[in-house]
Amino acid sequence: MNMAVYGAVFLLLFLICTLGADVVTIDVHAAKGLIQSGYVYLDVRTVEEFQKGHVDATKIINIPYMLSTPKGMVKNPNFVKEVSSACNKQDHFIVGCKSGVRSQYATTDLLADGFKNVKDMEGGYMEWVKNKFHVKVSSDIEEL
Repeated sequence: MNMAVYGAVFLLLFLICTLGADVVTIDVHAAKGLIQSGYVYLDVRTVEEFQKGHVDATKIINIPYMLSTPKGMVKNPNFVKEVSSACNKQDHFIVGCKSGVRSQYATTDLLADGFKNVKDMEGGYMEWVKNKFHVKVSSDIEEL
């Protein structure tokens, strides 16, 4: 199979998974309001991305959905397990990444694992910054 066929198969599988998972995607304005009301913000970017700057949230967790390897980026095989260790399946949280792609995948996986109150933040950190919302760097974060 060539790369185009692999890409098409991957996209099809993603769409099938997304349709079955009922992912709720909200814009950054709604996400900001929910974060301010006490929702946990789950940042699924890499640790390096997170350290450069992240959403200003009182309750924030960084668990990468993708990991850098010598062969490139690969899905974190322990992602759902790590989230399950940090959050209860009944917790309310917003999932965000850089642009909104990884967070869609992550939200789909979490919903499939039984998390109920998970929302995907459309546009990710780039949209947060574009709207001039406050950001922090990891040296001034309070983690859960």
